[in-house]
Amino acid sequence: MSSALRPITFSLLIAKPGELLKSAIKVMHLLGIILGLGAATVLDLVIVKFLVSGKIKAEQVAMVKFMTGIVSAGLAVLWVSGILYLAHYAMFDPVKLGNQKVWAKIAIVGVLTINGYFIHKTVLPLMEKQIGRSLFAGLSRKQITMMMVFGTVSATSWYVPLILGAMPHFNFIVPAPRLLVAYALILLIAIAATHGMVDTIRRRGRLEPQLQPAF
Repeated sequence: MSSALRPITFSLLIAKPGELLKSAIKVMHLLGIILGLGAATVLDLVIVKFLVSGKIKAEQVAMVKFMTGIVSAGLAVLWVSGILYLAHYAMFDPVKLGNQKVWAKIAIVGVLTINGYFIHKTVLPLMEKQIGRSLFAGLSRKQITMMMVFGTVSATSWYVPLILGAMPHFNFIVPAPRLLVAYALILLIAIAATHGMVDTIRRRGRLEPQLQPAF
């Protein structure tokens, strides 16, 4: 750093520590979204490939587990940056704690976290058991529905905080319950669309039709 820039940088650090801290938190927050959204999108494409390409290979499942780990890392970064945002607001701009959009985004990240837990506990073990078979071969309708719902919730929910962040005109205007109702409707539409896509592929004979009864 040149000697001419040092006084300016030092002055900024002294005069506006809150702004600099906010910028650092924003970078961290964007990094979390990039990691989570990017990995979740890749996972969507991999799942679609599973649906149309036949047998699942061990290396494909390994890639799914790796990308799921990246999604989890993105979630962790989002939680840390979100907590830092709240702390920053409390210290430097407490009015923003009344922004309902902030609390709606926190609730959606909470849904992503719970959904991610069930993906790790149920979906990934099912995929490992399907190595050498097609994705849904031999699974019950309940298991298939569970895989599709958890996958769709993950894929959809990562885009909602990004969209909300790009809509500053919602700040202090749209209440959190209304935003969450809209989010729930989006999830229902996405889940229905996913079911329709899978049913279409099955009708075309690309999936094994024999399903075990659900218990």
